[in-house]
Amino acid sequence: MNQEKMGLNISLDKTTPVICDACENDTFVQVLKLRTASKFLTGTEQDALIPIQTFACVKCDNINDQFQPKDLA
Repeated sequence: MNQEKMGLNISLDKTTPVICDACENDTFVQVLKLRTASKFLTGTEQDALIPIQTFACVKCDNINDQFQPKDLA
């Protein structure tokens, strides 16, 4: 997403790159973690599938701790 769409007026030289904790690569892709919730917890007829969007390293597939959902830690 470019700066105009985000409403930001920040120069990239004022930012810090995000680096993979495992291999020090700096490119990531969006991935989904999937969780299930019991039908007994959800009150529905079937178990629920819960998608959680996060980011994984393109080079080694690592998901940095900062991208891990806090509830799953």
